Amino acid sequence: MSAGEGERGLSDTEAAFAYTHALMRGSGRLTTSFTVRGTFAPERVERAVRRWLGRLPLLSLRITGADGGLCFRQGAPTGAHSLLGAPPGTDDEVAGERLWRLRAGPGPAGTTRFRLTLHPAICDAYSVGRVVRPLLDALFDTPGPDAADRATEALPPDTDELTYESGGCVCGVCGPGAAAVPYREGRGHGQGRGDGRTSEAMAPGVVAVTLTPYESRRLREWCRAGRVTVSGFLTTVLADALARETGRAEVTVATAMSLRRRYAERTLIAEPGCVLGLVKARLSAGAGGDALGRARANAAVLCSAGRAWRPERRAHAGIRHAVEREAKARGPEVRVVDAGSVDTTLGPHAARITGLRTVAARGAGGGPGGSLYLSTFKGALTAALSSHGLGESWSARAERELSEAALLRPAFSPL
Repeated sequence: MSAGEGERGLSDTEAAFAYTHALMRGSGRLTTSFTVRGTFAPERVERAVRRWLGRLPLLSLRITGADGGLCFRQGAPTGAHSLLGAPPGTDDEVAGERLWRLRAGPGPAGTTRFRLTLHPAICDAYSVGRVVRPLLDALFDTPGPDAADRATEALPPDTDELTYESGGCVCGVCGPGAAAVPYREGRGHGQGRGDGRTSEAMAPGVVAVTLTPYESRRLREWCRAGRVTVSGFLTTVLADALARETGRAEVTVATAMSLRRRYAERTLIAEPGCVLGLVKARLSAGAGGDALGRARANAAVLCSAGRAWRPERRAHAGIRHAVEREAKARGPEVRVVDAGSVDTTLGPHAARITGLRTVAARGAGGGPGGSLYLSTFKGALTAALSSHGLGESWSARAERELSEAALLRPAFSPL
């Protein structure tokens, strides 16, 4: 799609997320909450947000209609859009053309609570930390480029115009480093056992299971000994639970895959942005018995689908029609993101942060299902699940099954 200066058409991936977000009422949006040690005057937060906008031109983008589809247009950064003392439970839908929303308010005992919501066309699960980091830099007066230094920065590259290079193993099971290692039971130094539950109230249809660092390490070692990944194991547990809930023998699993290292021109791709592929496969689910064996079988199916995946370069009208068909689908689906550790992304600010958690919205439309977002912060694994189209009791049941599996109890006894 041709575009003028300061604008370009959305790539296939970006357009697919934009249409899905619009047609399925918020699907894919990422909401990251975290607590910063210290209290800050409203003026300091507003000043930091203005500097943050100047340091991330991506946040000044708007999505507009253009001949043949959707277009990014770069404009002047807007106001701070942060709200000190926001009432609890405020809806976090991104409103209007602005592709982000930030709220800040008092947290527990001398802390400040932040909640950042991002449109999926400008940020994916693997780059959330790289959007949060400049905000913290600005809040704590860490030197960095401001608006005057970034005024001429170009829009992110259109990946449709880059050369895709197929990748290797995406399941983490059949590739390098997948050999089994002995499972070692034992308590880490200074690491206590927790109950795997979170105390913070979540939005309706959203639950989170957070493990201690000891429990997280124990789960990783157990999965490695069983030749599965943590995400592969928990995906199978959730797919089985969803199959039983919906009475289906098969569940579609959509696994998010970062494409940043899959283009020959990878040096052109900035870390923030939407550079993501969704690999879908239908898996047999709902059976009892050996969850590890089913997880290994599921990983082989998903890995095969990942190897065969290639980016499409469709007209935007075709993308919209595909999303409309997906919105009418009735089969159960689980969407899974394993974002890994965010500690290194936050740099020196990691010590100032507690309770960092990201949730990917499931949105409305499509069949019943959920989005499982896995991330690790300071060695502690969090599994955040948002759901749609399921009964009121589903969230509690899914939380219980994820918690029991992650804590390896009672049916998931150590090897």
